[in-house]
Amino acid sequence: MRILWATLTAIVLVPLAGGFYLIMSPVWRDNARLNDLRERVLAHPLPPNTSGIYPKDPEATFGKNLTGGSGDYCDYRVRLTLQTALSEEEIRTYFREAKIPGAVHQAQISLFFEEEGDAGGRRVIVEVYDSHDSDWDWRCI
Repeated sequence: MRILWATLTAIVLVPLAGGFYLIMSPVWRDNARLNDLRERVLAHPLPPNTSGIYPKDPEATFGKNLTGGSGDYCDYRVRLTLQTALSEEEIRTYFREAKIPGAVHQAQISLFFEEEGDAGGRRVIVEVYDSHDSDWDWRCI
C-alpha cells in the first residue's frame, strides 16, 4: 500500500514541480536582471556637485507597458532622485555620455528637472530604462 501511495504522490508532485519551475524560471531570471540593472545604476558615479537624496533603495520596477503603449515585451526601470548644483545642460551632458548597460540592451536614460529650491541646487529625477521581448515571463504577456 505504501508503494502505491508513493507512486501516486510522485505522479502528482513531479508534474506540479516541473510546471512550477517552467512558470517561475523566467520570473527569477528577469528579477535577477532587474537587480543587476539596479546595481549598475548605483555603481555609476554621480556627476560632480551632486548627491543622491533617493531612499536607501531607489525604485526598481519591472513589468509591462511601464512607459505606455501595448505589446508583448518586458520593461525594466530604475528611478532615483538627485540633488545637484549643476545646470540642467551640464546634467544632460553628463548623462548623455553615461553608458550604463541595461538589463538586455544599452540602457536609455531620461531626466526630469524640478525648479531650484530655496537652498540652491535642484532636484533631478533620473530614470534608467531597458526593454525586451517577453520571452515567457507571464508578467509581460
